[in-house]
Amino acid sequence: MGVINETRKAVSDARNFGWRFLSGRWAAKGSRDVIALPVRHYGHVFVRPANTDIETLRDVLAGRSYDFSFPAQLGDRVNSFYHSILSAGRKPVIIDAGANIGAASLWFRRLFPEAHIVAIEPDADNGRVLKENIGGLPNCTILNAAIGSTSGFAAVRDGEGDDSGWAKQTERATSGVPIVTMAEAIATVDDGTALIVKIDIEGFESDLFQANLDWLDDVRVVIIEPHDWMKPGEGTSFSFQRAMAAHSFELFIRGENLIYVRLQPDRKNASSR
Repeated sequence: MGVINETRKAVSDARNFGWRFLSGRWAAKGSRDVIALPVRHYGHVFVRPANTDIETLRDVLAGRSYDFSFPAQLGDRVNSFYHSILSAGRKPVIIDAGANIGAASLWFRRLFPEAHIVAIEPDADNGRVLKENIGGLPNCTILNAAIGSTSGFAAVRDGEGDDSGWAKQTERATSGVPIVTMAEAIATVDDGTALIVKIDIEGFESDLFQANLDWLDDVRVVIIEPHDWMKPGEGTSFSFQRAMAAHSFELFIRGENLIYVRLQPDRKNASSR
C-alpha cells in the first residue's frame, strides 16, 4: 500500500504542480535543507523536504482548502467585498494567522492581488521559510509573533509527539515571542480594511476570542480550523463559537475549516424582517 500511495501522490503532484516539482522533490527527498521547488502558477516555493511542508502545499494549493468557488454565490460575495473595499479607496487586508511557510498567503495573494497580506507566525524555523516565500513580495508583511486577545508573550512548543512544522503550539508565558492583537495586526496596513482573517493557531484560538473582538464588526470573512479534537475536554472552540454567533455571518464548511462569510447588507436586512 505504501508504494501505491506514493505513486498516487507523485501523479497528483505532477498534475497539480508540474513535472519539474516532482523531479525536484525526488532529488531532494529526505533533505533537511531548505530548497526551492518550482510550483505551477506560484514560481519557486521554498520547503523543507524532511518536514511537513510538502503536505502543506498539497493541502492548501492542490487541495484548495481556502477555495471560495463553491457555491458560486460564496465566491461572488467575497469578490464583491474585495472590490467594494478597493472602490472605497481602502486597502483589503488578509490576515494569515498561523502562517507556517506561507502557503495560504501565496494562495490568497493569487486570488486577491491588490490585497495586503499580513502573515503571523510564532515559530522561528517556520518563519525562516516563510520569509523565503513571501518576504520579498510587495504587499506582504511578516510578523514573527503569536496572535491573541491581549498583548504579552508566548512560548512555542511542539505538539505532543510531533516536531513537524505544522503542529507548533503557543501558550502564554512571561517571555518569548510577542503576542499581537488582531487590531494591531490589521493596523500595520495604512488605510486597511479587513477582508479575510484565516486562523490556524493550534488551539490558541481559545485565547484570541476571549476579548478585544471589535475587529469582528468589520471583517468580511473568517476562516478557522477548530482544534477541539487536539485538546479534548479543554473547550478550545467555546470562545469563538460565542463570538461568531453574535455576528451576522453565514457558515460554510470546507474540509477541516469553518468559513464564516458576512451577509451582504441587503441580505442582512432582509433576514431581520
